[in-house]
Amino acid sequence: MLFRRYAAIREVGQALTAVATGQARVIECALEPGTAPDGSRFDAFTEVRWQTSYAYLAMLQAGAIAQERWLREQGLWTPRRDLVTQVAARHSRVAAEATTAGADQIEQAAVWARELLDRHWALVLRFADLLDRRGHLYGSHLRRALREGAQRPVSST
Repeated sequence: MLFRRYAAIREVGQALTAVATGQARVIECALEPGTAPDGSRFDAFTEVRWQTSYAYLAMLQAGAIAQERWLREQGLWTPRRDLVTQVAARHSRVAAEATTAGADQIEQAAVWARELLDRHWALVLRFADLLDRRGHLYGSHLRRALREGAQRPVSST
């Protein structure tokens, strides 16, 4: 299903960016609906322990950046789908604005996230496929893949 892959791209984009910063530890990514403590509903989640606010900001930016890129690469981008991406990123924007970071720092984190996604895009696509099929991934898989490099195939077992 298209929406499931779209959600997987967001979650893996955030998770892989967090790991690639070297300043965060991903516990798990999952395509699993639920309700957050604040009552908001979600279709997926990524559990991360970050060491710096800059890594946190980069991770928050990465989901929407990854989704927009994927939509464009698949020839699926439309203004309406872009609006959906922006609405879905609302929680991330609110979280970024709730930090003590200024607009310049948030923008710099977005640039960093884009650079990390560009560098590891092949892994984002592979792991999004894996997350879509399995429904969950562990951070150890992402860390190992980054250590070993994008050249080695990712096992689906």
